[in-house]
Amino acid sequence: MITAATTPARARVAWTSPRTTAWIIGAAFVVLAVRLAMFVDRYTVNIIYWDQWDFLSGLFDGADTWALFRWQHGPQRQGIGNLILAVLYPATGWNGRADAAASAVALVLAGLAALWLVKRVCGSLRPWDVVVPLLFLTTTSAETYVVAPNIGHGPLSALLLVGFALALTIPSHGARCAALLVVNFMCVSTGFTWLLGVATPVLLLLLACAPQLTTRERSIYGASIVASVASLGLFFYGLVPQSATDCFQFPYVRPWEYVPYAGFVLARPFGLMAEPETMPLLLAIGAFLGIAAFVAYGAFRLLRSRGNSVFWAVVTSLSGFALVFASSSAVGRICLGFDSANASRYIPYVLPGLLAQYLVIRRYSPRSPVAYALLPVFLIACISKEGNRRSADEATDYFKYKQRWRECYLSMHDIDACDAWAGHPVYPRPEATRLQQKLDWLEARRYSLFQ
Repeated sequence: MITAATTPARARVAWTSPRTTAWIIGAAFVVLAVRLAMFVDRYTVNIIYWDQWDFLSGLFDGADTWALFRWQHGPQRQGIGNLILAVLYPATGWNGRADAAASAVALVLAGLAALWLVKRVCGSLRPWDVVVPLLFLTTTSAETYVVAPNIGHGPLSALLLVGFALALTIPSHGARCAALLVVNFMCVSTGFTWLLGVATPVLLLLLACAPQLTTRERSIYGASIVASVASLGLFFYGLVPQSATDCFQFPYVRPWEYVPYAGFVLARPFGLMAEPETMPLLLAIGAFLGIAAFVAYGAFRLLRSRGNSVFWAVVTSLSGFALVFASSSAVGRICLGFDSANASRYIPYVLPGLLAQYLVIRRYSPRSPVAYALLPVFLIACISKEGNRRSADEATDYFKYKQRWRECYLSMHDIDACDAWAGHPVYPRPEATRLQQKLDWLEARRYSLFQ
């Protein structure tokens, strides 16, 4: 049931008609989608690179569907991502560009779903909502497409997180629980969205406390809590503890560095680069504390409503995940130094958190002068980040590395020599992933770079 606490606020004055608004948002979406497609087309190379040699091992070895779905890559599983790749790679002759294209499609779908979410919780779309495609159809996450594309690590996670938020807006409690369980299962099984699985039972418990629920509806939530815990248990069953880095240690020798590191991850979409200097560190600490306060306030509003506010359930879920992800990244990667927080492949994981902030600004703008003033600020920030040349420079560098390595190997068939010629190895420890055997397998079938 959508109560007064969750009904979208009425707009001040519609300064554009619904038709004009649709044209503005539609045009922005199409332009940004074409721009993203051109970016992917320009900078991707038909070659398998770095981590791809590992998480594609199941496809090389002919693993069955369940094994592919459960495939562990570092601390997370491949899940739905591997099932998509199991169709995509054979269909394209193992074209290394296909994964990048699929990742772009996933984020386009996430952008569409996010617009739907805005409409569900904030009412009719407004021209300000061009913020949504600016968030999701960004090229600032260059690594997502041009380094070692993995649709299951980032792009699908962003889509699933928005899908989880949409499931929360379903009025029927039975249908809502069913949708949440399905999306939660996919989240837990795919990428670092497994972290959401820890919070889902708690969220369901809060929703079960809504005062107007019948005994039958509470029992549905109770069964859903059990099912969500089972999904998390299935994730951990057979999981081999692995860190994302060889230098991992907990607690870190300088644990106070966790906070700025997480702040750099959260602020990375807007171009804040991690540097061990006073001003960037202060900005990163401010970003972390600001988001932590935002999540705490959202959780407070949800608790105060006794689980009866769909809006604050959505906001807390999206922003809370972003905060937890950034914090876990800090714990797992701080030993690599602050520079590792600059990895743009993690941007898709924090985009839903930015969406949550926009939802609050957008929802309260009709009655709050501060929120209304923040709308153009947020929009300008989203536009400005797209003018940063760093992503294009990063993409250019990796395009050159890959292109040189591909041309060299087709000519020489010597991994070490081509690593040296390209200026960057195609994989750090070739023998650990049976690189030569996999290259021979591809060549025998005229796949990938041998097409």
